[in-house]
Amino acid sequence: MNQPGQRPEAGRPDGTDEHGTAGGVTFGAAFQQALKASGLSLQRLHHHLAQRGVSISPVTLSHWQRGRSQPERQESLRAVAEVENILRIPRGTLQSLLSHRRPRGRAVAKGQEMSEALSRVVTPGAPLERALGPDAYRFNENLVTLSVQEKLYIDEYGCIARYTVSHVVRATRDGVRHLTAHHNLDDPDTPSVQVTVECGRLEALHFRQELRSAVFDIGFGRALGQGDTAIVEYTLDVGPRWKPSNHHERTLPIPVRQYLLHIFFHARHVPSAVYGYYRPSSEAPREDVRLLSLDASHSVHLLPAKCGAGIYGISWERYSAAGKPPKLPDRAAAQRSE
Repeated sequence: MNQPGQRPEAGRPDGTDEHGTAGGVTFGAAFQQALKASGLSLQRLHHHLAQRGVSISPVTLSHWQRGRSQPERQESLRAVAEVENILRIPRGTLQSLLSHRRPRGRAVAKGQEMSEALSRVVTPGAPLERALGPDAYRFNENLVTLSVQEKLYIDEYGCIARYTVSHVVRATRDGVRHLTAHHNLDDPDTPSVQVTVECGRLEALHFRQELRSAVFDIGFGRALGQGDTAIVEYTLDVGPRWKPSNHHERTLPIPVRQYLLHIFFHARHVPSAVYGYYRPSSEAPREDVRLLSLDASHSVHLLPAKCGAGIYGISWERYSAAGKPPKLPDRAAAQRSE
């Protein structure tokens, strides 16, 4: 394997080495250097590209400069040409460093498509990226979600105490053995979580209090073949919490057949107003905001008629006089009683 500064292997007609680098300079390194010299941030570069009618997410641009992926699609190649203009570098400087090799096989392409779809919805710095690091955009890349149903239970102090989730998924390649679930918790003082799997088998659980994050793998008990479906059901119980919640969201990188979000409020924590909403990405504001009505069980639900890619959520605010929550217990006293 060639290192930067070494001569490329001889014998390739385009003068690049086996990794598509020219003169030891990679596309990612050249892109990163040109961006730094320009003084532009990735967000500003994304803005300039959008003004020119080029739709490339900031996450994809970040992947390019880190060398985690290279432009291959027609829109991406067009973006590289525009990037050269925006950064005021000679035409072809970046394009000449691109590898023309593409991953082989339909399953690999599917995995890439899923990663790219997720990167369009989850932008840099989102909780998923902080929890999973470099693997964030390979999150369940070989599974397609067909439907998701989740129930949330709000306790008498206004905190989300329990999540009950059901997934129906389909494998896009042979050999897929588990689904990875990620939950971002509101309260940084959440001391613990417990996962009970009703359908599937809990294989790993990583709770990171400093990131307010719970990540866990649920195995299918078998290796799925391409096109096979599986059902996963689990309950996430959250330890004592002190910060009341005011919303819940679900990220869907690709369209699904059905998404149902059903939230049950405690009788002593009835909100005065509840809203359903949609966001195209994790950095986008809420849109399609609509008022939801509580039913006889003090619950509300969101069931989009057409569930495209994006982020779906329910938010709530204030409390009626009758639904005013009880005073939170003294934290130190509560901890001593545990």
